[in-house]
Amino acid sequence: MKKFWKRVALAGTLTFLVAVLAGSILFKTAERKIAARMGPPELTIRYTAADDFSYRTLDGTLHHLSDNHGKVVLVDLWGTWCIQCVAEMPTVEKLYTHFRNDPNVVFLIVSRMDSPEAVRAYARRNRLNLPFYITHDEDIPRSMQLGQYPATFLYAKNGELVTKHSGAANWADKSVVNFISRLERQ
Repeated sequence: MKKFWKRVALAGTLTFLVAVLAGSILFKTAERKIAARMGPPELTIRYTAADDFSYRTLDGTLHHLSDNHGKVVLVDLWGTWCIQCVAEMPTVEKLYTHFRNDPNVVFLIVSRMDSPEAVRAYARRNRLNLPFYITHDEDIPRSMQLGQYPATFLYAKNGELVTKHSGAANWADKSVVNFISRLERQ
């Protein structure tokens, strides 16, 4: 009887490992397909009043969007569990690298429904150097809940919302760099 239960435990463990491996392969395959089809986001200027929202560093320090007044701000609401979010993240990294040393442009890559540990592990595993933050759904204003993730928002230096985009996009496209540079000059 003891041998039977060992075999059942072994079979269960193997089944679990095969399922995890298959799930990982499917996730990566879907991620690659989405990334291959991503185009640049369609960004049009539509100034509207912005709702403030709070987010935290991975160490727990509380911040607000309004803390960045006087700077162009890109907010990307995403999650490690979101295939489209993961697919576009390398292009967000490229855009960030372009503006990394520009004191007038701020990137807020804000994960929802992830723990700080999950975000750190994701960033480390994918060699990303983005400024990652976390938030909770109740801290996201209704105006920023677009019903699809990733959800990306660009704010002018005066704090107004300029444009928003939902779904995966190629944020490294030159049109995005030009759009942000234009906002900097305003």
